[in-house]
Amino acid sequence: MLFRETIKTEEDIRRIFYEAREKMKKGITLKKKSDPEKFAVPCTVKGIEFPHALCDTGESVSILHRVMADHLGLKVEPSKESFTFVDCSQRSSGGIVRDLEVQIGNALVPVDFHVLDIKLNWNSSLLLGRSFLSRVGAVCNMQTNHLCLTLIDPHVHYNPIHVKKPQVSSRRIDNPVLIA
Repeated sequence: MLFRETIKTEEDIRRIFYEAREKMKKGITLKKKSDPEKFAVPCTVKGIEFPHALCDTGESVSILHRVMADHLGLKVEPSKESFTFVDCSQRSSGGIVRDLEVQIGNALVPVDFHVLDIKLNWNSSLLLGRSFLSRVGAVCNMQTNHLCLTLIDPHVHYNPIHVKKPQVSSRRIDNPVLIA
């Protein structure tokens, strides 16, 4: 026999059912929240201000736009890595910029950036990945919608920024033949 004790009576079944139901009554139901938007921090790289460098907890690497790397005159080392994005598109790395100093507040943080030709807003041409977030002790509090870089300044909290979502247009089909 696999079980040492078995339920023998209908009374045992009822007792277990009511115990489970009482535990469920004590459970809590959490309320839904809206999307916390995107976390971004203001920073400076080689004298150029980036008011909204995106912090991406889903990305393992930090990314710099090719146009920005060229504008800053950075030394880009060759790289054979390729990236697959959420939309299943793929891009080869245009190289790596090693130990580029990113200034946040009064702290300088050396970051390795992969250089890619992707569409980014000029003001948010930096994407800071998990290695950066780990290095600065980032704490993302999704309940209060605050980001804190604890190793830079534990008293400064960044609010998420609103990112416009692409407009989805819909068309009404009035022709009953097409609806079938």
